[in-house]
Amino acid sequence: MSSAGYEAKCMGVDLESGSPGGRDARYHIMVVESSGHVIYKAESVSLAKLIRLAWEYRPEKIGFDNIYELGEDERSLIRILSLLPPKTSVVQVTLVDGQFLDVREVARRAGVLSDYSKLDPSKTAYINAVLSCMGYGSNIRSVEEKTLIQVSKLRSHSPGGWSQQRYQRRIRAAIYNVANSIKEALDRASLDYDYYYRESKGGLESAVFTVYAPREAVEGIVSEYEGQDYTVKIKPVYRSKLLVTVKQHIKASKPIIVGIDAGTTTGIAIVDLDCRVLYISSSKNLDRGSIIDTILRYGKPVAIATDVSDPPETIRKLASQVGAALYTPPYDLSVAEKRELVERIIGESIRDSHERDALAAAIKAYSSIKTKLDQIDKKLEGLSEEINREDVKKWVISGLTIAEALERVIEGLLEHEGAKPRIVEEKIDKHKQVDVSAYIVELERLRAQKEILESKIKNLESAIREYERRLREIQYNIRIEVLRDNEVVKLQSRIKDLESYIESMRSTISRLEDTSRRLVDVISRVAKGDVIIARRIPVLNIASLKKSERILGELRSKEVIVVENPGIFEDKALQYIKNTGITAILTNNLDSPLANTLKLYEIPVLNIKDYLVEDIQDIEVSIIKSSIIDDAKRELEKLKSLRKPPDIERIIEEYRAQRREELSKSMRVSGIK
Repeated sequence: MSSAGYEAKCMGVDLESGSPGGRDARYHIMVVESSGHVIYKAESVSLAKLIRLAWEYRPEKIGFDNIYELGEDERSLIRILSLLPPKTSVVQVTLVDGQFLDVREVARRAGVLSDYSKLDPSKTAYINAVLSCMGYGSNIRSVEEKTLIQVSKLRSHSPGGWSQQRYQRRIRAAIYNVANSIKEALDRASLDYDYYYRESKGGLESAVFTVYAPREAVEGIVSEYEGQDYTVKIKPVYRSKLLVTVKQHIKASKPIIVGIDAGTTTGIAIVDLDCRVLYISSSKNLDRGSIIDTILRYGKPVAIATDVSDPPETIRKLASQVGAALYTPPYDLSVAEKRELVERIIGESIRDSHERDALAAAIKAYSSIKTKLDQIDKKLEGLSEEINREDVKKWVISGLTIAEALERVIEGLLEHEGAKPRIVEEKIDKHKQVDVSAYIVELERLRAQKEILESKIKNLESAIREYERRLREIQYNIRIEVLRDNEVVKLQSRIKDLESYIESMRSTISRLEDTSRRLVDVISRVAKGDVIIARRIPVLNIASLKKSERILGELRSKEVIVVENPGIFEDKALQYIKNTGITAILTNNLDSPLANTLKLYEIPVLNIKDYLVEDIQDIEVSIIKSSIIDDAKRELEKLKSLRKPPDIERIIEEYRAQRREELSKSMRVSGIK
């Protein structure tokens, strides 16, 4: 047994005799170097321990004589293979050049075993390890390395002073901006990715990028981040796929139509060319590879359909990757139309909106080609049963005419029977042969796309003609009405104006009633001494004061004034309120030039936030807590105490000097005269 940190070369595994399969299975394990030296061995090991040892030793290869000893079916096998180290190859040593051989035969060929004696599980595990090191067998697993980038908001409360709604909008906007930055960075790096997001008012709730590249390829392009409002997380995703399917039960050539509703939750619906539903499901965070694997289990897609006229980029990439035509309806399907389509085919509604939308898209695509499919059925009546109708339909959907598709299928039958002449092919110079299969596939795809676009154009033209007909009918009816009774139209216009005026008056009355109720409440509180009424002016200047006096009467002593903008004021206005003898000025900035100047005038200035109860907009007054009166007195005493006698003497002396200079100037002027 070696130390845990030793890097082994290969691991061999065999199921213990009499052990059940699945999670309760027990295994014999051998870890060997390339020379065959045993580093570690163990018996009756659980599946969980097997996986742990694989990560502990990280062998280059793990050899099995039967890969289904790990999992009972393909689905469970793939799940278990995904738990093994991504850099480790999983080898079935008995699968040699596409043929399944007995492990003893492979060992004999490799010189590891000299006879066909019965093998116990430990010896079989050793042979599996050695054979995998020697390069025998076939790799069973491929590992798809992807990177998941998730942008989401942090679960935190809004900061003080912010409304919850405004706070949420800020976070959504931040997530929208960072998601756009990530998208632009991935585009600049030419990385293939799928992008899903949850949209909300003001931005995005979350965003998910599935990048089809290993984690190392994303480094330096996108970085993890955790801030006050949102987080960006990056994690690698390893997905195992079986390269060799021992249990084949899928007819991959069956033509199918696939409807996709893409998003954070993806809906998939598959129908055949008779619009029979083969599969329908929805799941969260499906990447393109998982969608394709699901589709190919049911056949060969000839059309990928969506329920919107402008499909997301993910759908376009999917259609291109599987070589299918992309069907989009001439307009976005409404919820009512999608329900009607689904209920017409399956006879009941579907609660899951993603499954419903995907199935509706597939049915809509089928409906667009149904006429042509019916023509094919009619054309093939009476022809040989060996001609596969679905193959003919598949070629027609791909862009061929019915005649061309029929010839293509017949050629396939002739090739299968060996009846197709090959004399010409044998005479062709091999150096002049060109592989045009890729061009044929592309041509067929373009033909199918052309037919779909022509169908969309026809539908749009038909819709335009219908709208034009309705417009002409409406215009005719309007002219008849106008000619019949022009006075009715005038009266209707007058009624409409009066109704609008009445509605405006109702709104005004409602507003005034609300103001009246508030004033009654304010008067009651003023009478109790809880609050006082203060003038409210936008800026402290003579114009604002005079306007306020026209509305509320002359400014009186002991009043309180609220100044909304302390950045603008006039000296005349300061002198005016000083002479009047007001109690205090309330504003929102105690460090403003106005606040500092008011202190020189020994006028108390206090923060509006500490006293404001409410503003009454209609009469430009504010309701203030009555505690302002005592606080203003204390503030005034404080201002007076801060002014020292030397300051007063200096001010008086400066004033006397100024007056002497003015008198001197006056006397000089008199002397000249």
